[in-house]
Amino acid sequence: MKHNSVNDFIVREESPRGVRFRALPGVRNICLEISYRGEGFMGYQSQPHGVTVQDLLSKAWVTLTQENTTLYGCSRLDAGVHANQYFVNFYTRSSRSCEEIHRSLNGILRSHLNVAISVYNARDVEPDFNARFDTLGKHYRYRIWYGRGHHASLTTAAWAVRSREFNAEILSSALNELTGAHDFSAFRASDCTAKSTVRKVERIDVWAHPFYPEAIVIEVWGEGFLKNMVRNMVGTAVDMATGKLCSTTMTDALKHLDRTRIGQCAPAHALTLQRVFYIPSQWNDALKGSAHRNH
Repeated sequence: MKHNSVNDFIVREESPRGVRFRALPGVRNICLEISYRGEGFMGYQSQPHGVTVQDLLSKAWVTLTQENTTLYGCSRLDAGVHANQYFVNFYTRSSRSCEEIHRSLNGILRSHLNVAISVYNARDVEPDFNARFDTLGKHYRYRIWYGRGHHASLTTAAWAVRSREFNAEILSSALNELTGAHDFSAFRASDCTAKSTVRKVERIDVWAHPFYPEAIVIEVWGEGFLKNMVRNMVGTAVDMATGKLCSTTMTDALKHLDRTRIGQCAPAHALTLQRVFYIPSQWNDALKGSAHRNH
C-alpha cells in the first residue's frame, strides 16, 4: 500500500479566496458525483466513532489502487441525512481512466462493501478545484407527513408529525421569515464550530404533494448552512404550525440570537441534500424557480 501524505499530491497557495490547494505536476484532481442513503452513516466526514461515507469511499479507493488519499466532500452532512447529489474531489497519481474509476468503485461499494453509496460520475477537474469551497449554493429538501393517515413510502421517508393541530400556512410563513442574510446563531448546533454564523438563505418553497396533501415538502436554497441549521429551522416552524410556539418565535430568535428560543431539531432521516451548484446559470435558474421539481 502506498502511504502518501497530503503533501505528496498538492501545494498550498494564497489566492483572493484564501488558501487554495493545487495539484502538483503529474497529479490528477478527480471529482466524483455520488449519492447515498444516510441511515447507518455518521454523516460524510470521518469521525472518531461510527462509520462515515468518507471512510467507506477511502476504503474503496485503497482497495482499487492501494493508494491513500484524502477525499474532500462538498458538505459536512449530519448523521442520517441523505444525499441525492454530493461531490467529492481528491488528488491521485493513478492513471486509471475516469470510466474505469466510476465502474470499479461502484463494484467495490456494492459487491465488496455492500453499502448504500453510488458513484454517478467521475471526471478530471482543474488542479485547484475544491468540492466544498467552490460551491455557489445548495438545495435541501425536507419531507413532512402530518395527520392520522399513512402511506407506505411517503410516511416512512418523512417526519411523521402526529398532531391534531397543524397549520401549513403558518409553517410556510414562519420559514419565509428566515430568507435573506441573517445571523443564524440561534439555529446552529451547540457544537457547531463555524467562525461566522451569518448565512444567506436565498429561497424557501413549501408545497403539498399533488395527490396526498398530508405530504408537505420544504425546499431550501442557500449559499451555505451551519450545522443542524436546516433541521432547526424546520423543527421550529413545525412547532409554530402545531401551536407549541408563538407567532413571534422566528423574529425573536433572529433578534436575540438565542438557541433557547427555538423549537425542536427536526429528525435527520427526512432531510436530503438535493443538489449542489457550481455553474452560475444553473444556480440562477434554481433561484428563479425554473429548476425542475420532482415528487
